[in-house]
Amino acid sequence: MIEVFVADSSFLCREGIISLIQASKGVVLVGEADCSKTLMSKIGKLQPDILMLNYSSSSFDFEDIGLIMNFLPKTKILAVTHDFTMEDITSAIEAGVTSHVLLECSREEISDAIYATANGEKFFCGKIVDKMMRVDEPGDLTALAAEIACDPIRISSRELDIIKLIAEGNTNKHIANSLFISTHTVMTHRKNIMSKLGISNTAGIVLYAVRENLIDPEKFLFNQGNI
Repeated sequence: MIEVFVADSSFLCREGIISLIQASKGVVLVGEADCSKTLMSKIGKLQPDILMLNYSSSSFDFEDIGLIMNFLPKTKILAVTHDFTMEDITSAIEAGVTSHVLLECSREEISDAIYATANGEKFFCGKIVDKMMRVDEPGDLTALAAEIACDPIRISSRELDIIKLIAEGNTNKHIANSLFISTHTVMTHRKNIMSKLGISNTAGIVLYAVRENLIDPEKFLFNQGNI
């Protein structure tokens, strides 16, 4: 079981995240906190696999992330915030955040973030990835790329499934139906895949699939005349 602790000063936001956790297979809530003091008094004894923290809420900040990382280095931090700036993302990554989603994300996307984070992967929601890819300042982009990039590249089993389906010429809707996830989640996975592989289009995903022998060359997208 994946043990999760939730920290958010907003009762409604906290209850929403808890509801999602309770509906997620293989995930269990072990504690919650509405302020930094409560968080620090509880989390040391519980030592959860993941801390879902809203550092943008009134009772928490980046210092809490640093403290958790110092005392509980094995606990991974999944940030869940209302909104974000590139400065926030950079500060969160530097403080030790493993993954980052927004409260507006779909249930599927947040669940995927929990599973990916527990599996040792970095997960950033589609909106954040979009923003990262449009960063103009070289310094920011370099710092983010260095923190987020996986070396060697680690592709999750779900991402491999999506790569195969993309290479076979399936649309986002068909992929979503095949994997029982939302099209929004498929799009998020696409963006994460392209970010990890350092590519910018579907052709790059197809070529990766063929190169890694993930799909029979006779079946892949180019042979279907779709590109």
